[in-house]
Amino acid sequence: MAKYFTIASVFVSLFLSFSSVAQKPNIGGFSETVFIVSDINKAANFYQEVGGWQLIDNSSADDNLKTLWQLPANAKVKQKLIANKGAQTGFIRLVELDGVKQQLIRSNTQSWDTGGVFDVNMRVKNMSDKFSQLQKLGWSSATDPVQFTFGPFVVKEWIVKNEDGIAFALIERIKPTLESWPNLKEFSRVFNSTQVVQDIDKSLHFYQNILGFKTYLKHKGASKVAGPNVLGLPHNIATQVERSVYILHPEGINEGSVELLQFHGATGRDVSDLARPPNIGIATLRFPVNNIEKLNTLLQKNNIKIESRTKMRLLPYGLVDILAIKTPDNTWLEFFQEVEQ
Repeated sequence: MAKYFTIASVFVSLFLSFSSVAQKPNIGGFSETVFIVSDINKAANFYQEVGGWQLIDNSSADDNLKTLWQLPANAKVKQKLIANKGAQTGFIRLVELDGVKQQLIRSNTQSWDTGGVFDVNMRVKNMSDKFSQLQKLGWSSATDPVQFTFGPFVVKEWIVKNEDGIAFALIERIKPTLESWPNLKEFSRVFNSTQVVQDIDKSLHFYQNILGFKTYLKHKGASKVAGPNVLGLPHNIATQVERSVYILHPEGINEGSVELLQFHGATGRDVSDLARPPNIGIATLRFPVNNIEKLNTLLQKNNIKIESRTKMRLLPYGLVDILAIKTPDNTWLEFFQEVEQ
């Protein structure tokens, strides 16, 4: 456990010290995603037994998390931090809440339903094995795994949801050969996360022009042929419904990156009002920042409301100054800076 704290703290500290010379706040790719779950022990056991992950922190949640999430004082909070064995980032923080009213964020939703974080991306070595294993556990999906070309890559992908409505985009690289992923055994670390948005231009302005994210990959188009598609569109209209996709990251890489997706011609529900703590599902992404005061000023100058801000102990990073905002599509995001104790 101590090894993970040391590695992660060094990772974030190096990032923060390197970027401290910048005139504007520098943001790193998200280092963790937070799942609010209905049964924390069941969830943790799944990631360890099926995902091959490791529990790295089981300590009590800081009481100031209630301030950040605007929870009642009598709420009870349990948390567990898990990581892909050997990974230094891409953690999942599991949180279970008691004493608060909750709903599923993405209950019975389709891929074109907007609002909140749609999925998290993980790599798998053998899609057939994971497909069979998760089917037996009762996980659900609109499709079977689908192989397709995405930019320069040929991948096999399957978007599958658990009982908490948390969707995983499991990806097996077919071509070119995947390299530099030595810790990929069952599920890899989380390296990307998708938001389905109503207005991609507005979302691009937020991430690119305000936060300064760069483009890793962009694509616009419909399916080339009618038939099965990873997003579960009806086969006969998959060639008619265009999708705009942008993968963005502060340094333009695919590690802790944000993927924006808009469907042109397929309209569904909007669950953005539910897409925040304490509701069950993917609650937030957490990004390290080198200067949270500058970020706070930048956000307010651009009329981005600070939903909440507090200091709290957040292992493996230590004491952090953390703030929460909502994106133009009401996705709850959090940014944190380590502070001296």
